[in-house]
Amino acid sequence: MIRALGDSFLARNLAELSALYDQIEEETAVFCDANNVHCAFGCGTCCEHFLPDITTSEARMVAAYLLLVSKNLNLIDKVQQVGLDHCPLYDPSTPYHCQVYPARPLICRLFAQCASRAKTGEAIFHRCKFNKEGTMPKELSFPVGSGVKTMDDYGMRLRALSSGEGEETEDLNVAVSDAMGAVQMVASYTGAFASDDDDDDSTPSPKAS
Repeated sequence: MIRALGDSFLARNLAELSALYDQIEEETAVFCDANNVHCAFGCGTCCEHFLPDITTSEARMVAAYLLLVSKNLNLIDKVQQVGLDHCPLYDPSTPYHCQVYPARPLICRLFAQCASRAKTGEAIFHRCKFNKEGTMPKELSFPVGSGVKTMDDYGMRLRALSSGEGEETEDLNVAVSDAMGAVQMVASYTGAFASDDDDDDSTPSPKAS
């Protein structure tokens, strides 16, 4: 998908974001395995009534996936609806509960998989309130200097990406709608819409499927 966008700024921005996502996936997997943090099988409750706010880079990744990989016109229309109070990408009937799982935003990768930073500096992990099955610890605390990454740490790394406009956040449907035009323009110029290069459409195993 990214290669189909040629040597454009958009392709470089998405490649940078993809590399960050890969690194975060590795780090959160280590954290979860080391601390026995696992979502219950089949759970997607956290997505049901939640509309994430995402950055420009994240929105471009989702828009590129929708336009170049998924190509689901009904879903594209649904994402661009106004006044939503829930994520339009959530679908309980799909194996991953997310129709753009490989391109999902940062908060969707971190929720219930990562610690938060306390005011005193410690990294604190709290069990997801929807985890009635108890498949993760109720609370964990890591002292300052432990090296445990938090949501704040990852958020700062996300906002440091060179998108060019800064990394302000908007509701997913608004941000993705705004990003569609930029992706369409670059894709038209590079011939991406005619490309069969869908190598990036590999779906990783989810933490909660």
